[in-house]
Amino acid sequence: MLPSTSITRYVFLTALFVAVAVSADYQFGTPKGEEGTRIFAATEHPNYTGQFRVSGNRATFIGSMQDQSPWDHLDYAGNRLHEGRGRIDIEVNERANTGQVIAEFQEGADHYRIVFDRFMAAQPFQSGGIATRVYEHGDSGNGDPLYPKTWLYLAGWGRADLLKNGQVLYKDYAAHFMVMERSRDPGTHQVRYPMKRDLPGGETDPAGMEIDLWVRSKEQNTQNFPPFETFVHLYWEEVTWH
Repeated sequence: MLPSTSITRYVFLTALFVAVAVSADYQFGTPKGEEGTRIFAATEHPNYTGQFRVSGNRATFIGSMQDQSPWDHLDYAGNRLHEGRGRIDIEVNERANTGQVIAEFQEGADHYRIVFDRFMAAQPFQSGGIATRVYEHGDSGNGDPLYPKTWLYLAGWGRADLLKNGQVLYKDYAAHFMVMERSRDPGTHQVRYPMKRDLPGGETDPAGMEIDLWVRSKEQNTQNFPPFETFVHLYWEEVTWH
């Protein structure tokens, strides 16, 4: 038989072990069924602020500001891409659907500046105008099918102004930005879309990231692709989170 002091010590250590185990469960949580492996909405995280600061360098212009209709400003083949000086700065609050996106780029002697600061949703998945952690385009069922299906780390929809040499060129045009999976082959710069595929994911490359931005008119022109009178389209391959 154990002496009373040994029994007391055993009971104490057992109680301590149980208390630590309970405390650990409370502190770190335990997954409920498959819950631990699913993708959670941002708002399901208790420390989610909704505040994003992201920037992009190495601007690539798809087409040109000087293009005459008909033109192709999606250019899946990557034939009319022009890399130049240009930067984009995104500072938005996804919870409040507020903030601004400032993009600046140079073409020839002209300096262009896009001010995108009015966010609004046209569809539920756009979450009030700024959304995070959602699929869009392709066969996702969200947005148009002109892009491959892509995972959006962050995206916004709304209205923007485009200035040329400090003067407003396009005012209150529809705009959309995406911090997304890489859509273009890093060697050929082609978008492999659309393509026959056996796997359910999109034609993007999750090993890379890009920022994509377009500004377009409401006036349409079916000779152009996409079919708008104006469609200004840029992307940035160097993405930095701040």
